[in-house]
Amino acid sequence: MRVKVNLQGVAETLLMPLWARACETKRINGRLIYDPLAVNLVQELDYDFHKFEHAKLFQTGTAVRSEILDRETKTFINRHPDAVCFNLACGLDTRFYRVDNSRIEWYNLDCPEVIKLRETLLQESDSRIHELAFSMLDSQRVHLVQTQNRPVLFIMEGASLYFSAEQMKLLFSLIQDFFPRAGLLLEIMTPYIISLQKHYDSVSKSQALFIWGVSDGRKIEKLNPHLRFREQWDLYEYHRFRWGWLGLLSLVPWCRDSCSDKIVYLEMQDN
Repeated sequence: MRVKVNLQGVAETLLMPLWARACETKRINGRLIYDPLAVNLVQELDYDFHKFEHAKLFQTGTAVRSEILDRETKTFINRHPDAVCFNLACGLDTRFYRVDNSRIEWYNLDCPEVIKLRETLLQESDSRIHELAFSMLDSQRVHLVQTQNRPVLFIMEGASLYFSAEQMKLLFSLIQDFFPRAGLLLEIMTPYIISLQKHYDSVSKSQALFIWGVSDGRKIEKLNPHLRFREQWDLYEYHRFRWGWLGLLSLVPWCRDSCSDKIVYLEMQDN
């Protein structure tokens, strides 16, 4: 029996990247990621995924960002085999299964309705996976998570754009308070793209609006004095053949800087 889905607004946006990863997995040539669990989940859900079929740019963007985030998460884990990873606004993400080294501890955080759906569909049996039905902005509950001084990585894919600048400042402040020296992998969207969001295919399908944007990861340092920018990757610079004309336009510096989503790696420092 297929699982009925009734999600609205931002919560519903978890279904598009799931669909996008499933599509990428079923590609015969040029596949960027392999996520058979995403294919299974799409088949299990009673939901009209056909309405996403024309969201070609979103599908490409999800595949590219997933490839980068998987690679950089593995890089962090290779440096810190006993790492604790926090997957913020996780949706139906399945990254754990693509990066696991049999030693990491993994926390998925999202709103109660999303965590309930995850528990229904995934029925996690690995004791190293934890499903937490609360926000990272909830300081009364975040402090209960103990990492035993292990290296910590926060991953925020496709979610920061739904937060305000003040919420992002609060997030960074809480990370500094409870998890100093943590690493952060964060997807950002530029203000220019946010200004055009009514034309963005994921917005038109879910009606969830983008709020916060930044054109360069270096500017995020202004939100917290302990944040240090380390590296960033422009999505359009990867697999240009998949982006079509946008891949060619990204060769123009203004287009690359103003129109391309980015993955940013930052670190918290004590001073």
